[in-house]
Amino acid sequence: MPDRVKITRGGGEQVLDPETGRLEPAPRRDVYEGPAGFYPRQERIRSRSGRTGAWVDEVRPAYRLLLPLRAGEVWESDSVLVTQARDEQAVGRTYSVTALGEVSSLPIVRTVWLEEHNRAVAS
Repeated sequence: MPDRVKITRGGGEQVLDPETGRLEPAPRRDVYEGPAGFYPRQERIRSRSGRTGAWVDEVRPAYRLLLPLRAGEVWESDSVLVTQARDEQAVGRTYSVTALGEVSSLPIVRTVWLEEHNRAVAS
């Protein structure tokens, strides 16, 4: 796999800091760091418009992340940071996992659906 990613989990919920007595964001923890591959895939969605009832086609950009089997389970809402990539414009982009990883009777790689979260500005 040509690229490298860092996957983290947590940080959304709050925990009690016993020293201050205040609720603080939970620390994020690393889930996986290592080789990966990803590629774009567009989802075409057809739905009815609320007002007129007309059918509306919508295209949403989505991505699929390929991980080695040893990467373990990735959860919905985990964050993925691209740390190294063949396409240098991908480095620094972050994605959110939108669904649990796909499973198969013949596992070769782990496949996870992503949604782009943000892009780092190139300097």
